[in-house]
Amino acid sequence: MYTGLAGALLVFTGVWHATEWLMDGRRRDTMALVPVGLVYLVQGYLLVTATGGVLTQGLTLMAVATGGSVAFLRRDQFDIRRWVTWTFIVIDGVIVLALLAGLLG
Repeated sequence: MYTGLAGALLVFTGVWHATEWLMDGRRRDTMALVPVGLVYLVQGYLLVTATGGVLTQGLTLMAVATGGSVAFLRRDQFDIRRWVTWTFIVIDGVIVLALLAGLLG
């Protein structure tokens, strides 16, 4: 259940990362979100379809924890709308918690 929630959130935020440049303008920082969004989309798909098992969950946990940490540490340096940056950070936190619950439960 928790892994499915994490996968659904990854798909949602992956699409949002990949299309943020359409909503906020084409700049270096918004374009840098596109590859992150594509990685999140693939990871979300793998989680939702239960492909790869624990290995996929672990790799996704590491990727999202790293991405959320970098976003938090550099949150004031990005040329991205502030509320969008904070929303991404919060969603990453929820994904990490859901993946931990899925792995431990």
